[in-house]
Amino acid sequence: MIKIQGGSKRAGVDTMLRDYLAKRFASRGTVYWRSIALAILLTCIPITIVSCIGGYVGNRYLIQQYQQNNEIMLRESVRRIDGQFAQLVQYALHMMANPIFKPAIADMNYVDEFEKTQELLDTMSLIENGESLIDQAYLYIPKQNVLLQPVLGLRTLDDPADRAVWNSLMNGDKGIFWTNHLTRPFGRSGSKHAIVMKLPFNGQTSYGALVLYVNPAMLQLNVTPDQAAYVLDGSDVVIGQSDAAKSYPELLPRIMEQLGSTKRTYDSQSRFQIRADHEQFLMNAVSFEKMNRIWTFVTGTPSSKVTAPNSAYTHVVVVYWVLSLIAALGLSWFASNRFYQPFRKVMDLVRDGKTDEDADPSDEMAYIEAKWQQYRFANESLQSRLDQSTPKVREALINQFVLGQAAHLSETEMIEKLRALQLDVTGCLFSVVVCQLHGLDGHKAPLTEKDSQLITYAAINIVGEMSEASATYVHTLDLLDGSIAAVLIFPETSAMDARDELLRLGGDMLRALEHVLRMPSTIVVNGPASLWMDIPYLLEQSRKALSYRTFTSESQLLDATAVLEQANPEVDFPYDLEQEFTHTLNLGLEREAADILERFVTALKNEGAPEWVVHQGLMRLKSSLYRSMLQSGHNPYALFDGVQLEEELRTLRDAEACIQWFGKRVIRPYIDMLSKSYQHAMKDIVDQVLATIHDNYMCDISLETFAMEAGVSVSHLSKAFRQMTGSNYIDYLTALKIGRCKKLLLTTDLKMNEIAKSVGYQPPYFNRMFKKLEGMTPGQYRLQFSETKLGKAE
Repeated sequence: MIKIQGGSKRAGVDTMLRDYLAKRFASRGTVYWRSIALAILLTCIPITIVSCIGGYVGNRYLIQQYQQNNEIMLRESVRRIDGQFAQLVQYALHMMANPIFKPAIADMNYVDEFEKTQELLDTMSLIENGESLIDQAYLYIPKQNVLLQPVLGLRTLDDPADRAVWNSLMNGDKGIFWTNHLTRPFGRSGSKHAIVMKLPFNGQTSYGALVLYVNPAMLQLNVTPDQAAYVLDGSDVVIGQSDAAKSYPELLPRIMEQLGSTKRTYDSQSRFQIRADHEQFLMNAVSFEKMNRIWTFVTGTPSSKVTAPNSAYTHVVVVYWVLSLIAALGLSWFASNRFYQPFRKVMDLVRDGKTDEDADPSDEMAYIEAKWQQYRFANESLQSRLDQSTPKVREALINQFVLGQAAHLSETEMIEKLRALQLDVTGCLFSVVVCQLHGLDGHKAPLTEKDSQLITYAAINIVGEMSEASATYVHTLDLLDGSIAAVLIFPETSAMDARDELLRLGGDMLRALEHVLRMPSTIVVNGPASLWMDIPYLLEQSRKALSYRTFTSESQLLDATAVLEQANPEVDFPYDLEQEFTHTLNLGLEREAADILERFVTALKNEGAPEWVVHQGLMRLKSSLYRSMLQSGHNPYALFDGVQLEEELRTLRDAEACIQWFGKRVIRPYIDMLSKSYQHAMKDIVDQVLATIHDNYMCDISLETFAMEAGVSVSHLSKAFRQMTGSNYIDYLTALKIGRCKKLLLTTDLKMNEIAKSVGYQPPYFNRMFKKLEGMTPGQYRLQFSETKLGKAE
């Protein structure tokens, strides 16, 4: 009974084995059986030949495979390094957009304005800690010869050598560049490698520089522990190296000698071997472009490390030589299975579970070919969809570049990217047109957000369609501030012809917008330029030229180059109206202050001041009012939002709108504040004091005398005087006397002694006080303004 059961089990196992083998071999096709036949023949080839050349061929093969694989890893490492620097530059550009880095920091008093200085240091600390590749960050202000650094704080470059080195950074026209020889100041240790970014970025005049020292230890070299790796900048100076590189001191000079005899270009690669430190090194080098220079990443591995696995392979070959005749069939079977594995994997990949009538799985090659045709058709369909999406990708890239978010790319890189997106700009000229619609601001009939979007969309279509008649390619974009821009690409022609065509096109656009949209606009044209990298600069200059438009609501056509060449108009600023406005407003006289404001704006407008000058004049009035409020004990920042006021003012396009806006947003809130803080009785006392000193300014009358006569405390009267005039009593009386003296200097021929005595001053005291307040002596003041009037009369 037991034997029968045992025999039944063995029979069942044998049956299962036969079924498994039958099923397994039934899945084999013609390729498998041909391969096994070929494998049997190859195993009969004398293994001796293989063993003789195996060592050499094996070593060469390992070296070749290693270098091929190493090139792939090397490119990945280059991409990481390039990405690190690109991310660093992008991060620095983003941080430079911080409003704290404004031109005013070149002239600020860092000691007195310690709060702003601390804010700058906090921002520098944020920059230094925000990117791992940054070791130390310095803000250099050449005008004051100072450096700001989170740890050092505010330091002056006292050493003439350091001053000369740091001042040389401002030379040249590059807005961003790499340096490898900038020694850290004040004895700070660390690498000399740094990225220098001028402030403002891509501006014509730089007022400072942001210097970011690079930490070589943070470079992601992505190499094995046995590899000696070096990162060389455009001057072949070592920026970073692996730990293994320090173990081979003779390797770097040999690498430099080899690279010196090799021409390196963007994205070039090379292989070579070097003998150093009793080792044969397998070298791979890849060049890439960074900071407009050719950088190089080099790795080297001792050949002994690469060929070490081959020693075990040699012993295996010997064993196979001994057992080749015995194990021929086994090796054939093994080799055929290994040979067939790629076909099996491909078959498993392409077999999708569907039955194909035209493809026979038993013929692997025919089956794979049929499947390949199906996948090729699918690939062509996907390629068609890709071609349809290319224009959108191209527009997104141009938008990113024009708005300054791709400044790290070089001219060559941008041209190659555009060519890959089916836009060839080689040999073309580039121009920019900026259009500002004036019907979208607040003083016109109010428009809903949807209406503004529709009008902007219509304007973009008009500008784009009219530009296509003259340009080979047009890219339009909404600047999201009520203005639109168009980048025009002209075919290669003379710059003068392109400029004339651009001006003609701008005039046609102006008339079309006014006719179709029924609203005035200002169009600024700029160009042409021969470099694609100049387009952000052209756009920036065009937007800047918008503020030089004549201060009216009529349509205007401006040439950015011509406008900015005359960007410093000589305008007589109405300082007397400014002081009169502040004084009148402090007295609570709203209507009189509004009249003075209208005279102020009219005076600037009649002088031919452009839009930005009028806006700056109104901002100056606001600043004077701020100063007056601070002196009188009020907090202007609790009453006004300076940033919002400046943004609202920037949208106003004519004098009437500015006057109405200033009265509503500045004068009215200030009067309301005064009405709550002033006492009527104290106001009458201050008015009486003002009337008295205006009539008797030559007499020496103290504030204590007025307080005694009015029956109030001196401190109470002094505070009320500051609130109403924006100045203390002594400063107000001094300014009144000096103002009278200035008038006498310009309108009479009185001597200095006579003028001093007419206002109650002794001549020496008068000379000192006048020079302190005006920056010059009375005689120099009379001579200077007499020559100015004489020049105007001529």
